[in-house]
Amino acid sequence: MKLDPRLAKRMIQDMNLSGLSPKTQASYLNAVNRLINHYQKFPKRLSSEDLRRYFVRLMERKEVVPSTMAVYRAGIRFFVERTLGKSWPALDLFRFRRPRQLPDILTVQEVKTILDAVRVKRNQLCLKIIYACGLRLAEAVSLTVSDIDGARHLLKVCGGKGRKDRYVPIPEALIEELRDYWRTYRPTSFLFFGVHKSRRIRRATIQKTFKLVLKKVGITKKVSVHTLRHSYATHLLDGGVGIRTIQEILGHSSLQTTAIYAHLSEKTKSTALPVVDNLVNSL
Repeated sequence: MKLDPRLAKRMIQDMNLSGLSPKTQASYLNAVNRLINHYQKFPKRLSSEDLRRYFVRLMERKEVVPSTMAVYRAGIRFFVERTLGKSWPALDLFRFRRPRQLPDILTVQEVKTILDAVRVKRNQLCLKIIYACGLRLAEAVSLTVSDIDGARHLLKVCGGKGRKDRYVPIPEALIEELRDYWRTYRPTSFLFFGVHKSRRIRRATIQKTFKLVLKKVGITKKVSVHTLRHSYATHLLDGGVGIRTIQEILGHSSLQTTAIYAHLSEKTKSTALPVVDNLVNSL
């Protein structure tokens, strides 16, 4: 049993008006459909107790991880409050905290080793710009030639997470590499094109390249293409760049999201060490 097609269409329209990404829209719609399918009746007929039992069941059986439970709650809330125009206070009672896991970080030398081992220039530059500008993979493969402002040493990132545009600094050395790349390959639209110049390179292509290179150079850390972005932010913090500046460069809406890099920074740890030593010595 699924959501009535008319209501599903209205919910999708509401999500479009709210600027939600296609991925978020699919997750929210799936959350509502799962709830309806579980009880085999439409949301209007569900009680707060039904909702409570549903989430208790998911938790006790560990059918989904806490982060997914939070998505379910958000999707159901959106449908009830925005599409149906009603209130479901029971949703305020549920809190699903995901366990905090710090990501592995690559050293500057490890990043260099990885990039040097990539033989296809297009793939190498794509990975390099992800690291050197702190981009998400989806942002990097969507770059166009006109996004590069060589005169001001800026890169325009369009339609980032939350559909927000931003400018990030781009190193002079990378600008020169991109100029050489343009002279050789003559991209017309997307900077990193695929089989046809009118189409962007597939994210899977860059992910596969990264995975193969990791194996080739013998790096066994649990890392992915996104680790380059994490490493960039951590290395900026190590270099003395302020956390708020890093927040703007990365395009984080919350400083709390950026603050995780303080836990990864070697400089942060080394700054704290003398203070800790003094405390211990005074005992």
